[in-house]
Amino acid sequence: MCRFVAYIGPSILADDLLYKPKFSLVTAQTMNAGEMSVTVNGDGFGIGFYAPELDNEPCVFRSIKPAWSDQNLKSLARKVNSPCMFAHVRAASPGMPVEENNSHPFSCGQLMFMHNGVVGGFKHIRRKLLRGLNDAAYDAIQGSTDSEHLFGLFLNNLADPHGNVTCEEMVHAVKGMFADLDTLLTDASVRQHSYLNFAVTNGTSLIAVRYTTNPNVQPASLYYMHGREYHCVGDHCVMESSYGKPSAIVVASEPFTARRADWMKVERNSMMVVDETMGIQFHHLSMNVENLDFETIAPEIG
Repeated sequence: MCRFVAYIGPSILADDLLYKPKFSLVTAQTMNAGEMSVTVNGDGFGIGFYAPELDNEPCVFRSIKPAWSDQNLKSLARKVNSPCMFAHVRAASPGMPVEENNSHPFSCGQLMFMHNGVVGGFKHIRRKLLRGLNDAAYDAIQGSTDSEHLFGLFLNNLADPHGNVTCEEMVHAVKGMFADLDTLLTDASVRQHSYLNFAVTNGTSLIAVRYTTNPNVQPASLYYMHGREYHCVGDHCVMESSYGKPSAIVVASEPFTARRADWMKVERNSMMVVDETMGIQFHHLSMNVENLDFETIAPEIG
């Protein structure tokens, strides 16, 4: 299953997030992810970041190469300095092509989105899902993954996906996305479980979700840490503690620094919201489809 990391706070080098930590996304989790049975994530990667001094839209660099062997990413990471970054390493679902358009993160206007998991029974709902999208959401889908179609459902719940989208509007769109997906799965009598860990940002606020429709297992892992400042000295990377509201927040599929005590697990079936003031709130999420008698499907095939 894919692995990802999201950062928001004072500007940092991508190198400090992707390469320097002891169990970093690129140097460790691409080849030996610690919290999934499928440990190799070599079906492409992507990094997205903001340069607010230039504009409010993200720059996204994606590739089908394994992240561990891409020298361009390694070089860029030493120079990219940003207050908001997404990075993702992909393990493609069986049957899904390894193409640049299928690498995460996906973007539209000022928004970025990345997903770790699988939409159960996607082939049974894809046609109806696409028919229900407005033009902006439909045109934003360039690839073939269930993940990007999930992003399309999110965009479909925004008044203007290309405009200035607030944190409150993103929260509303996530809830609308879940309601729409619930209806699609129920109407199609889908019998497979969904695993929906994802993150979305507008560059100034961040939402992360840890969710599964399977009542018998935990969702895929998702952690966060927060504090005054995240920094690295060599491979010693830490989040400095803060008193009161944090100024830096990291969300990751699994802890990547040596000091595990810094990390907290996002609770089952919940949405973590980091607003424009760096305030953190949690909301419970549920779908009616959770109550159906589903087939068992392993989370690692996302």
